[in-house]
Amino acid sequence: MPLPWLSWSSWSEMYGQRTRESTSGTRKIKAVVEYDGTRYAGFQQQPSQLTIQGEVERALAEVTQQRTKIVGAGRTDAGVHAKGQVVHFLTGWKRSLKELDRAFNALVSDDVAIREMAVAPSDFHARFSAVTREYRYTILNQEVRSPLEARYAYHHAQPLDEAAMRKALAYLVGTHDFSSFGQPTQGDSTVRKIVHASCFRGGTHIYVDLTANAFLRRMVRSIVGTLVLVGRGALSPVNVKEIFQARDRSLAGSPAPPHGLCLVRVNY
Repeated sequence: MPLPWLSWSSWSEMYGQRTRESTSGTRKIKAVVEYDGTRYAGFQQQPSQLTIQGEVERALAEVTQQRTKIVGAGRTDAGVHAKGQVVHFLTGWKRSLKELDRAFNALVSDDVAIREMAVAPSDFHARFSAVTREYRYTILNQEVRSPLEARYAYHHAQPLDEAAMRKALAYLVGTHDFSSFGQPTQGDSTVRKIVHASCFRGGTHIYVDLTANAFLRRMVRSIVGTLVLVGRGALSPVNVKEIFQARDRSLAGSPAPPHGLCLVRVNY
């Protein structure tokens, strides 16, 4: 939310006319964005919905006094968080990026922040230049729920066998048709390459880490939902191999809740 001590008017008073005069020449900026996705209807702009893209563009426009469109590396779903979402945008801002970063973080909502900002090459594209994307899903596996973790971890009271989950996950590494676990954008292929997958326990938490060249819509959450069935003993690890080979979405588990998922990093 805009802070009373640093509104656009006060920022303009601090730096005079130069920001408004910066209309000639643009720079492409790469920014790493962190956000709590709880309140948002996903990353991508949607009519009459609060989205990460909409909030970032609003704050950038307020700071630069220029309409700015961002492009993200990943279109996270409603309720999904990010530690390392990457966006790019063009701007005529002529002052330092440190000042742009500072002003943006002062004016954007408290559940969004830019962690890093740098000038990018003209051919850089947040989505298409990405080599891999890393996600982590967090499960709180204990009998009693935790109010303090309710926004960031999926509580599952029944004990889970993470060794069986890990064995099932190993079948998914490599290049496969993942149509059993997600939906592509219109006209896109359902083939994806998972280059790393791990499932491990840390105390009362189970973490599922996935790195791939790209993901289908709800792919990570559908994989985790299926792994939970394995952890409970409702499916065997080899069943997971059979499910993805069948290319039938109805055979996989329901998507795990969005709040346990976080986009950790995008690699270029």
